[in-house]
Amino acid sequence: MSRIPRAELPSTGRIIGASIVAAIVALIVLVVAVLPAEYGIDPLGTGKALGLLELAQATAQPTATGDAASYQIAPVLVQSPTGDAPSVRSTFVAQPNRYKTDSRQVELAPGEGMEIKYNMKKGAGLMYSWTASDKLLFEFHGDPNVKPAGKEGTDYYETYELDNQVGKDQAHGTFVAPTSGVHGWFWENKTPKEVTLKLVSAGFYDWVFQNRNDKQTALKTTDLDVIPSHPKVPDEVLSH
Repeated sequence: MSRIPRAELPSTGRIIGASIVAAIVALIVLVVAVLPAEYGIDPLGTGKALGLLELAQATAQPTATGDAASYQIAPVLVQSPTGDAPSVRSTFVAQPNRYKTDSRQVELAPGEGMEIKYNMKKGAGLMYSWTASDKLLFEFHGDPNVKPAGKEGTDYYETYELDNQVGKDQAHGTFVAPTSGVHGWFWENKTPKEVTLKLVSAGFYDWVFQNRNDKQTALKTTDLDVIPSHPKVPDEVLSH
């Protein structure tokens, strides 16, 4: 009978040599391509020569246009190749105009519901606080300007938070618009008495939309230039 010859196993030295070569290749790829493209670190100048630095900048820096494709805040710590202080990217979303503020109070009769929403561009931020004298059922939602395929011409909206069972008497938070459109709340008073709703907001919105008693209204916001300046308070000397 003939025997099938056994394959010769590589020696330990050849395995170690191959591992070293693989590690060197991986290190070269890391320095030449990965660091410039992903983190903007280009110690050899190859990232600039190959056009890879633009990839890092496009990934890390949101654009300042109103409908930016990259709008999420996701901080990334990037070490300095020269040993200086590290930089942190993607910590903010730039906006083309200054923010607006708004404050209003509404009395909701028993069984009454209403909407207040803000016209915002994609990536715009909104800080808000609303309080009520009793629990209100509510839905936090948005109506995008561009509806998904097949939803054109329909009453399409997207829900962010819904409480139509128990309700709340307050909510506070920070919101970043996922689409360009109007975003805000529908409240409904299911109690047997009138409820006072107070809403305060600051953010990058153009105007405020109100829908009450089937009447839709564009509300004016508070002008930052007419807000009374902070009263002057004399410096307080602290004892040592």
